[in-house]
Amino acid sequence: MISKLNGLSAVALAAAAVFAGAAQAQDGSVQIYGTLDLSVDRIDKSEGNVTGAIQGLAGPNSLVSPAQKQTRLAPSMTRQSHIGVRGTEPLGGGWEAKFTLEGSVIADTGTMGNDGRMWGRQAWVALTTPGGEIRLGRQVSPMLAAYFLGTLDGIGGTDLFATGVALNNLQTYQDNVISYGLRQGAWAGRVSYSPNAGAAARISPVRSTATTTPTGTIPPSGSAPQLGQILGGLTAGGENGDGRGKTWGAMLAYLGDDLKAVAAYNRNDLSKAQLGLPFSATPLSPDGFLPLFETESFTSYMLAAKYKFAFGTELGGSFYQGQLDETGDTDPKMRVLAIAAKHTIGSLDLIGQVMQAKFTNFTKGKDTGFMLGADYNFSKRTSIFARAGRVKDDRGNISNGIPAFGGAGLAGGPVALLVPLGSTEVPLFSGAGMNIDADTKMFGFGIRHTF
Repeated sequence: MISKLNGLSAVALAAAAVFAGAAQAQDGSVQIYGTLDLSVDRIDKSEGNVTGAIQGLAGPNSLVSPAQKQTRLAPSMTRQSHIGVRGTEPLGGGWEAKFTLEGSVIADTGTMGNDGRMWGRQAWVALTTPGGEIRLGRQVSPMLAAYFLGTLDGIGGTDLFATGVALNNLQTYQDNVISYGLRQGAWAGRVSYSPNAGAAARISPVRSTATTTPTGTIPPSGSAPQLGQILGGLTAGGENGDGRGKTWGAMLAYLGDDLKAVAAYNRNDLSKAQLGLPFSATPLSPDGFLPLFETESFTSYMLAAKYKFAFGTELGGSFYQGQLDETGDTDPKMRVLAIAAKHTIGSLDLIGQVMQAKFTNFTKGKDTGFMLGADYNFSKRTSIFARAGRVKDDRGNISNGIPAFGGAGLAGGPVALLVPLGSTEVPLFSGAGMNIDADTKMFGFGIRHTF
């Protein structure tokens, strides 16, 4: 089990599992493993500004985007809670069979994440050979694997370092993947392909339990398929004949003792899938769909590096850039820069992060934030932690105004805007979300246990 693997945290183990290594002589085994991360937090959101935006059609700012203070029991703040089963069978001569089944756990309610899937994170079978490893099934994308290796924290809800990968849900866990990985010394790499990683014909926030849309009614899961679903939604990965959802990915990493550097690439073909909002003209009218973009593809890449000094301080930085190509002339481009520092004093880890995500065209909105944290590690498996941070959205300009709605259009930075558009499944800070053109502050403390 994870607890028996000397010196590896759950995050390091998850990242290392992305790569193929030399099979070691051992008996076949099946293991249960996981992490539970729960915290009590306080969320303070200021009133947003949706005047002139599509969301503003539903009413004034105080109604549609109100100020809010909330105390919660929140899941997955520093690590994504999950439970899994993995197994291996040595076949001799450097060959090995493997499988992994892994599901996201929403521990405060006892439900499953990743749009309610039982094994929503990973479900794959693999064959490791002396020349690398081939995997088939639902898998971690090369882009997400790169962030696991590059971050100084743990890809939880407060890890601003990983903001880039969260902007497109198809960059995280992918359906129908064929991948090949190889590790040689300090170098590791993986390439992947999927005929449909998880893109439906219509993309919207429908089916995301963490999202609400002021401009319409989100029906119960599956009750109105014509309204679309989030990228990576439960049934979005069905193979089709038009190439929708076809995805390629690649990652290369250098994993030295002190220096680690990663680069990753992701491309999703969307084949004119409509991206829009569920919409009702009046409270009594039927649910409809308001298309905003006819999408063609999404392309992204990232670079990250971190270095650990002998005196216990670790510094890291990441750069992310993505572009949504659509049939019009908007083609939203987004860019994320993040810097992090971590210092260890005995059993105490101190961490700080700053991040800015922005549209370089489109709305030209941006989200700027910081996060401070401390983890006290009782053991390799059990920790208590505290986090405090803030993210501010600057909505920028109104873009893509619709004449039929009096010129109302879209506004906001990537973190604020891409949730109601269905590109991001889980809003900021493990579902707390943020208002457009407003501040979101959080403070929380909790317990994390790995088994």
